[in-house]
Amino acid sequence: MVRRLTVRRMREREGLALAEGPRVVLEALRSLLAVRWALLGEEYAGATEGGQRVLAACRERGVEVQVAPDREVRGLASTERPQPVIACVSAPAPAPAPLDRGRYLMPMGVQIPGNLGTLIRSAWGFGLDGIVIGAGTVDPWNHKVVRASAGGVFHLPMISGPGSAGALRGVNLLCADAAGEPPGGPGRDVPRDWVLALGNETGGLPARLLRRARAIAVPMAAGVDSLNVAVAGSILMYLLTRGGE
Repeated sequence: MVRRLTVRRMREREGLALAEGPRVVLEALRSLLAVRWALLGEEYAGATEGGQRVLAACRERGVEVQVAPDREVRGLASTERPQPVIACVSAPAPAPAPLDRGRYLMPMGVQIPGNLGTLIRSAWGFGLDGIVIGAGTVDPWNHKVVRASAGGVFHLPMISGPGSAGALRGVNLLCADAAGEPPGGPGRDVPRDWVLALGNETGGLPARLLRRARAIAVPMAAGVDSLNVAVAGSILMYLLTRGGE
């Protein structure tokens, strides 16, 4: 099952995903999602504080725990120097939801798992209401996304992206664009409810979306024309949730 769930079509068919490492597994156990089972290295579970914390959290949630030699559990993990802790978690497919009330992040075409995971982690940290998975964006249940999100993916709703720009009528749509103005400041009040769209790491956002959105940007030094999408998105979320201050 662990090997099967590294493949997207299998995750989608089973409605399951993997969490790796004690921190991410503990976040899964703290979330409202169902944790089906956990797999721990027996030496790690018996001799480390991290292993004991995972075991205690599993007992509290009534989650089945399997143990195996540490080397075998590490051999199933996706990282180079993993801790032998893996869990299987329910992974609901992104579903439609109204976007006119609340604060949402909408990555569109963000294809690098580490970037999406970092954005989800920041959205969780800044108290956003959900993640809208736009067209072309990497699967939010990809194991690299889950790991980079530090477990934030378990705490935020994953929402399916709108089929067209017209579906965003009535939404305060903000787009990250280098030609935009910093959020906040005189004459640039931050709305209470908004959707922040971020484009592909190289191509940016589609023109049809930019035409109907308010473009916002991170203030930068002269001669710098762009930031990594995860960095830029995180800064913009900070500014927006702090009223642009």
